[in-house]
Amino acid sequence: MHVRRSLALAVVAPLLLAGCTDDAEPTPKMPDPTTSSSTPTPTESETPEAESAEDFIRRWVEAGDQMQVTGETDEYAAMAPNCQPCQGFVTSVEDVYSAGGSAEFAGTRVTDIRRYASNPPTYDVSQNVPETVIHHGDSGKTETLPAGKTRIRVILKRAKSEWLVTYFGILS
Repeated sequence: MHVRRSLALAVVAPLLLAGCTDDAEPTPKMPDPTTSSSTPTPTESETPEAESAEDFIRRWVEAGDQMQVTGETDEYAAMAPNCQPCQGFVTSVEDVYSAGGSAEFAGTRVTDIRRYASNPPTYDVSQNVPETVIHHGDSGKTETLPAGKTRIRVILKRAKSEWLVTYFGILS
């Protein structure tokens, strides 16, 4: 039940496949070698645009999706090193995969992110979760978790120039 609950409560996002066609790739036009136009390069004083909290949450959800279907936990765990529910989810996924199991999961579609509080940065995330199938390698048992809608609360913390998840919980 622990794995079922953890995976059912997982925060995952859909993998979006863009531009997948059978058409041949376009051939890039190369500039005439006789022309000498220079492309401006960024200076050291330029800094990349900071990631918004909402974009980070979407990236964290996507990392959770990847973790669930691959068993690779490092990226998700690094995004939430002090989040007990997050680390519990990591442990559950590691347990399934270390026992020879796997999960089939198409990813969750985040439908809305709303700020709940500013200090600490807290967001309510609405999402559609597809059916999840968990194959337990040690027992041979298969669990199917139904599709549904969930709402979670995510609390963030700014560490240096990046966001981290400190907590998440299911609202409905």
